[in-house]
Amino acid sequence: MIVTHTSNPSIDYYLELSNSLVSGVQRADSAYCLAGGKGLNVSMILNQMSIASVATTFLGGFSGNFISEQMRQYPWIRLDAVEIETMNRINVKLRNHQETDINTPGPIVNKDHQRALLAKLRQLKPGDWLLICGSLAQAVDTEFLEAAASLVHQQQAYLGLDIPGIKVETLARCRPHLIKPNVEELYAMFDLPPTSPISSQSLIDRLLAMKVGGILLSNGADGAQYHMAQARWTIAHPPLEAVNTVGCGDSMLAAFVGRLDQGCTIEEALLWAGAAGEATAVSVGLADYARIEQLKDSVKVYQN
Repeated sequence: MIVTHTSNPSIDYYLELSNSLVSGVQRADSAYCLAGGKGLNVSMILNQMSIASVATTFLGGFSGNFISEQMRQYPWIRLDAVEIETMNRINVKLRNHQETDINTPGPIVNKDHQRALLAKLRQLKPGDWLLICGSLAQAVDTEFLEAAASLVHQQQAYLGLDIPGIKVETLARCRPHLIKPNVEELYAMFDLPPTSPISSQSLIDRLLAMKVGGILLSNGADGAQYHMAQARWTIAHPPLEAVNTVGCGDSMLAAFVGRLDQGCTIEEALLWAGAAGEATAVSVGLADYARIEQLKDSVKVYQN
């Protein structure tokens, strides 16, 4: 079983405009709302691939009700939320020939709610996956992450982390089996700018020496790499004209773990990961299964 956790879910309010923004009143060409959050995105892509997951999160207020209703539309997702008193955040996504995202802080999640969520994770079984994805809600800190990691290791399950802003010291204590940064996030783990003379391979080697099991490093249009202690793979695909960057990394992570959980080889799982990331990049919203399957033959995976 794959369990996802989204600490700070949202309603993503999309506004599409054909004209550039100016001061004063403007009218959007279209507007729509979607449930957002990296862990929820992972569960939604798994649903497209007919792979079951349990989506854990904190939900409250009318925005929490909206997210809950959205998740119930997916037959392969079981929502398992802790109810909080305050409403979930609403983020604004402006689309007018470019992507502008305005993300809000979201609710404060107190220790009682955090303990209730951790209690749900005690149901993990050997061989299950827990994927903690996305930014952490206010008051949720490294103590929560380390407690969740401890539960995963106790249950002989697998831990995957995709958390913007996470630091290398926390990774060393959590000992995840998989992380999925992009290049900028990789350098930020070490408090380094992407322009640092230190190579990304050097940082990857340091993480692997700290017992991080695998690193799925995404690099936008340039594809991705997967690093383990004794091996490295590259995911390559033809040039594409991206219309959307939201959820591409989540799609890649979902397909990779989903296929690994089904017993696929690393190479086969990486093929699906590359196809899923590419499919979301050329889709409005998250990719559907048909688009992922269609693009899979264009992806190449080779071991370095």
